[in-house]
Amino acid sequence: MSKKLKVMFSTHGLVEGDFGFATDEYGFPVTKVLSKKVITGQDTGGQVYYVKALAGNSTNYDVDLVTRRVDPRICPQFGGTYKEMDKSELNYTIEAQWHESENIRSRVLRVPAGGNFMFVPKEEIVPLLPELVDNLFEYYKKNNELNNIEVVEGHYRDGMLAADMLCTKIENFTGRRPIMLVTSHSLGHKKFERNLPHYQSGKISEEEWKWHNFEQRIYHEKTAFDKADIIIATSQDEQVRLLAEPYLSDASKITVIAPGYNDAIFAPLLPQEINKLKHQFEYKDLDGNVQRVDLSGKKVVSSLGRVVPDKGFAELSRSMAEIMRENPDVVYMVSGEKGNPVTEECKSVMSGFTERGRVIFLPSLNQKEMARIYNVSDVFVMSSLNEAFGMVPIEAMGCKTAVIVGRSGFNDFAHCADIRDDKQDFSKAIGLYAPSQEEDRWRQVKALKLLLGDEKLHDKIAQNGYNYVRENLTWEQISAQKDRLVQKVLDENPQRVKISALKGKSGNER
Repeated sequence: MSKKLKVMFSTHGLVEGDFGFATDEYGFPVTKVLSKKVITGQDTGGQVYYVKALAGNSTNYDVDLVTRRVDPRICPQFGGTYKEMDKSELNYTIEAQWHESENIRSRVLRVPAGGNFMFVPKEEIVPLLPELVDNLFEYYKKNNELNNIEVVEGHYRDGMLAADMLCTKIENFTGRRPIMLVTSHSLGHKKFERNLPHYQSGKISEEEWKWHNFEQRIYHEKTAFDKADIIIATSQDEQVRLLAEPYLSDASKITVIAPGYNDAIFAPLLPQEINKLKHQFEYKDLDGNVQRVDLSGKKVVSSLGRVVPDKGFAELSRSMAEIMRENPDVVYMVSGEKGNPVTEECKSVMSGFTERGRVIFLPSLNQKEMARIYNVSDVFVMSSLNEAFGMVPIEAMGCKTAVIVGRSGFNDFAHCADIRDDKQDFSKAIGLYAPSQEEDRWRQVKALKLLLGDEKLHDKIAQNGYNYVRENLTWEQISAQKDRLVQKVLDENPQRVKISALKGKSGNER
């Protein structure tokens, strides 16, 4: 029996990093697939990893992961040169990339919109969504797939809007509205609150403030939450915000489901394998040069993520400077970018240690490279000043690495032990919570000293974290949990299950 179809929108992300298609005479991609590799690019982060992982772990549905078509060869943000040409000359074929295994069928649909294949950031993509959804709708109608679509998922503000648009078009054409499931990943009102003081103090310009257009974003988010059948919050903090002003979402629609992790990649190595890896650890520096370092007998602290101020790398570097002055056996590995102000600040703080090879700045890493870092690390720190959730602690726990987290939805969900409460039994914790804001940084230092200085406690917390994510947060478990919510809506509304005949409307209906 064929499966029903789930459509997942991530309209501004899923940028193809390696050119994977044959080209026409104008240099634009055509449908012949030369490569099936899909990697992320600019303006893509945890949200894109999230949707790709779910699409690849859906056993109950066939999945279409929909994004706007972008050609990296002609897009300056991805190292190409844009070639001006009339819209009439553009090849408007939807690209379909297939990813199949024994029991999973998923594909990426790259849908054209906007008259070119230039990258459009999430703040500017909303005006292109009607055209994108129209093109997708016609694609499904032409291929007789409309009645097979049972679930439409929207991710982030633009994806949620696109989901509602597609559901409405299907309902108008078939008389049946698919289940609409939405996940915001980050809320506009929370970002507004966080950035308002910076705008008021002049740190954010009037132009940039208008570009974010928080009022419109919040309105769009609220509209999507009102239209949705199911709302996924990734943490309790997000759930509380959804219930409050300005969203006032229906509590019965909201379920808290954390992001997951790939347990096939993020898994602990055997002790002898870790010793071998540490003895001759190989990595690429920020210039792309291969370096080797002997980490045998060292205590390794690592922190990975996008190199932006909110990730707290500068604050963590100041904490690590205190730790490393007292402990000569500590090595610090941290994400960096050449010329990035955050990295330059970290380098300045750590200047006395970088010359001695005790600080290693790492470029952007793929998942397998990240797993190597987690496995050689004694402690992993997510030092975020404010994080919607953050998947890196889950991945580190999957490698049986002890973690410290800053202010994030992950801590709301997983309840890491608060380093500020000395009366609790830390041996029962899955990780430690230590706020990383400058005024609280001494607590981060305290948490680092605790895990680096107490081997028995360190190992117990690492084991607890590993057990927790293995039992609760694999992508297969997350996907199955979401599918159960869909089935619950279907069970409660039997008419949603019935597949009505097409109303016979014109094939040109938009």
